Amino acid sequence: MDRFADRMIARGPTLAADRETWTGSLHILDLPSADAAHEFVEREPYNRAGLFEEHLIRRFDNLLGRTMWESAAEADDPRFLVIAHGPLPGVTALAPERLNVHGELLTLDEGRPAGVALALQAPSRKAVEALLGGGLQIHDWEFGGRR
Repeated sequence: MDRFADRMIARGPTLAADRETWTGSLHILDLPSADAAHEFVEREPYNRAGLFEEHLIRRFDNLLGRTMWESAAEADDPRFLVIAHGPLPGVTALAPERLNVHGELLTLDEGRPAGVALALQAPSRKAVEALLGGGLQIHDWEFGGRR
């Protein structure tokens, strides 16, 4: 994975509520094509080891224009990965230092809107729901990998 390091926008495991058990993984990379994205998935070590039942590839329009490592996030609160199938008006209420990643999801081949993804820090899952509303996929998440 080190050869993809200069193209990483974000990466890290999704976690169960105990924040110890891994449930999946997030990788956001700036890659030139759908073929390059499929190649990345094929080479990803946990995928090669058969740890994932499935994977989903989406294009990502990086609305912050930076990586998770460049965020001014505080270290105390837990991080969450949020995936929505539509706009998230509550994002504008977030303090910028709480937002690690934010972008529009697009279908891989056609580039049609497919939702929004963001990673943020908040005191709890309930705080995320209060800020952004219900009906979202909210995953406990943490920074991962080397950079």
